[in-house]
Amino acid sequence: MRRKIIRVGSSRGVLLPREVTKAMFWDFGTEVDLDVNSDRKEVTLKTIKVSLPEDYELEHLRGIEDQLMLHADVLGGIDD
Repeated sequence: MRRKIIRVGSSRGVLLPREVTKAMFWDFGTEVDLDVNSDRKEVTLKTIKVSLPEDYELEHLRGIEDQLMLHADVLGGIDD
């Protein structure tokens, strides 16, 4: 995917298409890791991994995610 660098104040930025941020489950304010490999001239964005407590039920989290996706049309307009 080819993107142009834009000016953001005195900085530079790259706009990410909605389908990319949606696929990565990123929204406004989401923190990501930015890795720069100057030898290869590559920049990589990565989702920050979160550690869950050992006793946390991962299936519970997946159930919540399923409900959010199921009702995304209604919940999409709700702000924090």
